[in-house]
Amino acid sequence: MNTDIILAANPPTTIIGGQPGATTATTTTEANAPAPAQDGGFLGAFGWNWILIYIVIFGGYIWFMMRNNRKKQQKVEEMRQGLQVGDDVCTTGGLIGKIVDIDDTTFVIEFGTNKGVRIPVIKSEVVAAPSTTQP
Repeated sequence: MNTDIILAANPPTTIIGGQPGATTATTTTEANAPAPAQDGGFLGAFGWNWILIYIVIFGGYIWFMMRNNRKKQQKVEEMRQGLQVGDDVCTTGGLIGKIVDIDDTTFVIEFGTNKGVRIPVIKSEVVAAPSTTQP
């Protein structure tokens, strides 16, 4: 009892309507076959649209951040321009004192409880004018 099973390399197709040259029906292996991959170039299925969307979102975020920083810097600069002799100020180092003289690039600020310490401070180092003075 020797039974050999022979598998055909190309499964037979059925001719619709029995006419030679008519369209052929697809076999189950052809119907379940995956679609051929599309060659989309560098990005494939990802597409340039998504990259453009991310660029617009990131650009908007950067624009809003720069705009807010510019507004803050403008407010601080206006505050510095409006300072006069006798105003209380706070430096970037956290020192609170009173302006006794204003120069082109510096404020001379009086520090200490007895107001005997006068130190010239660069204008850009004055960050705030406190509303209340500490004793």
